[in-house]
Amino acid sequence: MDLAVREAIYRAVEKEPFARALNMELIDLEDGRSVVEMTYHPEKMDNIYSRAHGGAIFALIDEAFETVGQTEGTIAVALNVNAQKSV
Repeated sequence: MDLAVREAIYRAVEKEPFARALNMELIDLEDGRSVVEMTYHPEKMDNIYSRAHGGAIFALIDEAFETVGQTEGTIAVALNVNAQKSV
């Protein structure tokens, strides 16, 4: 990945209002791989079962997808995203 693209993505995440609201941080970014962390606040992010709300989890997934989708230097968007629970 081009270094200028990588740095631009990191800067964009740092300024992104939604990522800031959920305390998300881009930890690592490579071609085809993104690591994003989020501070979990149960008092704000729990569901009715006192577990992490799916919206919070999907927001974290979406942030990683958003960043990795830009690593080629073009804007890419998802037409479909699927998340599955493994047991």
